[in-house]
Amino acid sequence: MKKKINIDALEVGMYMEADVREATKGKAATPDSAKNVLLLGSGVLITSETQIRRLKEAGLNDVTIDTSKGKDSDAGVAVQQPVAVPQERRKKSLPGGRKVEYKEELKKARATKEVVKNQLKEALGDIAIGGSMDRKKLDAGAKLITTSVLNNVDAMVGLTRLKEHDPYTANHCINVTIITLAVALADGIDEETAQILATATLLHDIGKTKVPLEVLNKPGRFEPHELNEMRKHTTYGRDVLYDMPGVTEEMMLIATQHHEMLNGKGYPNNLMGDEIHRFGQMTAIADVYDALTSARVYKPAMPPHFALGRIYQNKNIEFNGDLVDLFVKTLGLYPVGSLVQLDTNEVGVVAEPNPDNFRQPKVGCFITRYKKFRQFPYLVDLANDPQENRKIVKVLNPSKYKIDVDKMIKMCTG
Repeated sequence: MKKKINIDALEVGMYMEADVREATKGKAATPDSAKNVLLLGSGVLITSETQIRRLKEAGLNDVTIDTSKGKDSDAGVAVQQPVAVPQERRKKSLPGGRKVEYKEELKKARATKEVVKNQLKEALGDIAIGGSMDRKKLDAGAKLITTSVLNNVDAMVGLTRLKEHDPYTANHCINVTIITLAVALADGIDEETAQILATATLLHDIGKTKVPLEVLNKPGRFEPHELNEMRKHTTYGRDVLYDMPGVTEEMMLIATQHHEMLNGKGYPNNLMGDEIHRFGQMTAIADVYDALTSARVYKPAMPPHFALGRIYQNKNIEFNGDLVDLFVKTLGLYPVGSLVQLDTNEVGVVAEPNPDNFRQPKVGCFITRYKKFRQFPYLVDLANDPQENRKIVKVLNPSKYKIDVDKMIKMCTG
C-alpha cells in the first residue's frame, strides 16, 4: 500500500515511492535560473538518518512510502490509486458563478487588463488635452472586463493585487472597476447592467484629467489647498461628462458619488445613507480598498488583509453594511497577496482564493516549519489537506520579509 506521511514520521527502513528534487543552492541561483537536483530517486529504501536529514533540510513537508516494500507507519493516510473515469465525468465541477477554471481564466485576464489599461490611458489622455473620447473603444474594454469577471471573478479580482509601475490613475480605475463589478454581480445585477456599470466605473476618476498636473502628480502629501483642489475631481468629472454625448446616468452618479460616505462626511455633497446611489456606495468601497493597498511616494501599500479590516471597521459608518459583507465575500477573508502563518509555523502568500470557504485559500509556502527559505513556494490547498489539516493562524506584514509578493503569486499560479 502507498501512504503519504509527514516528513517527521519518516524512518530508516521505509521505502520511498516517488522522486524527491531540490532547487540548486548558492548565491548564483535565482527562482528563474535554479535547476532541480535529484535528492532521492523513486524506489529507494531509506537506509540512514542522513537521507532523512537531507529531505528535511530541502524543506519537504510530506513524502510517499510504499508499505509493501518497506516499513509501515501508524501515521499518514493511504494514497488512493487512480480509477478510470469516463471522459464526460472528468471535468471538475466549478464553484457557483464560475464558468472557467481559475488558472485558465487568469492568463486571459492578464492580457485583458493590459489591453484595457492601454485603451483607458489613451482615452484619459485625449480628454486631458480637450479632445473627445473614443466611446466604442471604451465600451469594448468594459465588455472585455465584464466577460472575464463572469468567466471567473476570482481570477480578475486577484489581479487587482498586482500593482504595476504605470501611472496610478489608469491602473486604479481598472482595479476599482473589477472590484465594483464583482460586488455588483454578487448583489444580483444582470449581465447587461454589468457592462453599463463597467463602462461607468472605468470613468469614475475622469475628473482628474482637469486637476492641475502639479497637484495630481505631487510626490508627497497635499497641503490643505491642494487637497481641496484634488477633491474637486468629482465635480470636474460631472462637468466633463455633462458635455459628452451618450453619457449614462450611471456614469454621472459614479463620477460624482464615489467619495460620498454613509455618515455624510464624504464629498462633494455630504450625502447620507440612501441619498447615495447603490452603485456609488459600491464604488466608494472599491476606491478606498485599492487606494489603501497601493504604494505611493508618501505612503507604503497596506497589506490586503489589513485594508479589508480597515473597511470592515467602518461598516455601517462610512460604508453600507451589506455591501461590505459582499465585498469581504468577494475578496475572501484573506485576499490574494496576504502574507500568512499556518499552524505548522510555515509562512506563505495567499495565491488563490477559495470561493467555497474563504478561510481555506491556496497558500504558496516559502518558509518551512524548520524556518528555512524555499526558492520555489510549496503550494498548499488548505481545503484539501487531509493529512495535516493546516489552518491560517496569523496574518503577517510583508514589509518584515524580504520577498516580492507579486512574483511569489506568479510562481504559484503560472
